[in-house]
Order: sequence, then C-alpha cells, then structure tokens
Amino acid sequence: MLDLPDSGLIEIRGPERRAFLNSLCTNKVDDLESGRGARAFLLVPQKGRVLADFLACETGASLLVECFGRTAGPALEALRKYYFGQEVEFTDLSDGWRVFSLQGPESQAVLERARIDPPDPVEGAHTEIAMGTTKGHVVRWSDTGEAGFHLWVPAEAAASLFATLVAAGAEAGAREAWDAIQIESGIAVAGAELGPETIPLEAPTENAISHTKGCYPGQEVIARLWARGRPARLLRGLRFEGDDVPPAGATLDADGKRAVARVTRSAVSPALGPVALAYIHRDHVGAGTRLRADAVEAEVADLPMVPVHA
Repeated sequence: MLDLPDSGLIEIRGPERRAFLNSLCTNKVDDLESGRGARAFLLVPQKGRVLADFLACETGASLLVECFGRTAGPALEALRKYYFGQEVEFTDLSDGWRVFSLQGPESQAVLERARIDPPDPVEGAHTEIAMGTTKGHVVRWSDTGEAGFHLWVPAEAAASLFATLVAAGAEAGAREAWDAIQIESGIAVAGAELGPETIPLEAPTENAISHTKGCYPGQEVIARLWARGRPARLLRGLRFEGDDVPPAGATLDADGKRAVARVTRSAVSPALGPVALAYIHRDHVGAGTRLRADAVEAEVADLPMVPVHA
C-alpha cells in the first residue's frame, strides 16, 4: 500500500459534465454509468502530447476525476480554458483528500478483511465507502499489472484508513519497490514516461484512447500517427549486465548510432537485476537488441518483462 501525494482529485458537476469532458479527452466518457470509470488523457493541442493523465469515475451526481502525476493543475486549466458557459462546474478537492493505492493478488482479500466491499470486477469500477461520519471511494485500478485498488478518502480519515488496511494485512510500500514492480510490468506513468514530451501512442496506453470517438484537442496528431502505424520511438524494457543502473535521462547507443534510447526510470529488480524503462528509436526496439552507455551493456526486452498475476 502506497500513499500517492502526486495524485489530485477534481469534481465535475452539472448535467453536461460527461459530454463536456468527452469533448476534451482521448477516451469515450460520455456514456459512463454510475459506478463505472475510464482512463483518458488531455492533450496539448496541435502537438498531441500528454497534458494530463486521469481516471474519471461517474457517481450519478458528479464525475470524480483522479489526475495522476501532478497533472491536476494542468487539467483544471484546460477545463477552464474550454468552458464557454456549459452547464458544468469544477471543484479542486486535492487539498482535502488523500489517495492511496493498494496493489497485489491479495488486495481484494485485504479490503474484505477490513470490511470494505470491493467494487465490481471491472477496471474503473468504483463504490462509496463509509468511514465513521465521513465517506470515501474505492476504485478497482491496477498500478502494477496485478489486481489493485485506489482509495480516495478525506484527509482527516486517511491515517485511520491506512491503519485499518495494515491491520488487515496490507504492507506499507516503498517507492523503490513500487518503481521496480512498475518497470517489470511496463506501466507508463505521468511524470516519468508520460508528459509534455510524450505522444500517448509511444507507450502502452491502449486503455486510455478511443480511436472511434469524436474530435478533441490533439486528436489529429493521434489519428495521423495511428493510421501510419508506427511511432518514431516506443517504450520498451531494458535489462542491464553487471550492477550499474543508468539513471533517468541517461541515453544509450547502438550500432554506432548515438542516443537511440533514453531511460525514463531504472531500478534493481529482485527477479531480473538492474532494469529500466526507456524510449527507444523504432529501428532498435526488437527484443534482444544490444545497447550500451559507456561501459554499461543492455538488452531490449518486450513488456511486461515478468508475468503478472491478476
């Protein structure tokens, strides 16, 4: 279980909330039913790069939107920019709420032991939970490729909820272990693999993009790249020989060509040793391709690098 201080919550109310958000984002959210959610991006117009990465959940009264990786601020700016009198209103809940992530094959059993009813077994499904006199939400959402949940709780109830889940069998997670699991599983996250320099199709983000919905800012870039079928670079795994792990931002060479890969995150995997995620030029993305950075040798690996257990 990990606290996610970089995640922020926005509430969107009003009868046009779903249609308004749908007109701005990469995924279809205008038909979300109560208790269901979907991941999507807001993009930089003309460039098609990631402005915000979020999970939108319809409650029946509003949309609750968890923005990942410190993208709540840019998301709010975009919502205000495109507001032209639609019947919607936005509220930033980030300061008063906390977001926790509970991941792993036993995560549902932990919730049940804590007497928290898990939502339906569909990614993005969510339900309200009661914590004394306050209420929160639990969302079925994987950060690791395995089974998992996000919990949104008022700040005043956060310590109590954390203690309850630890007592039910959850273990407090460390960021280093979290990164290792996400790298092994090929999970692209905002602030590392996804951001203003990234077009979503360069990373495994299929669950956040609809290629049949209507127009939205940045859609022309996505449609053109999708039709062409192959971005100039792709996110892949790297396995390193030896003990050295190049840091984020390090570049690797191949076949006399400089900087064909750029590391986004690296870690030491208990199963694989030194590993990383990296954006690699499309001519060098094949599994087994050899890359190097000074004296460090690496091999390209398909994602995920280890099997996941949902």
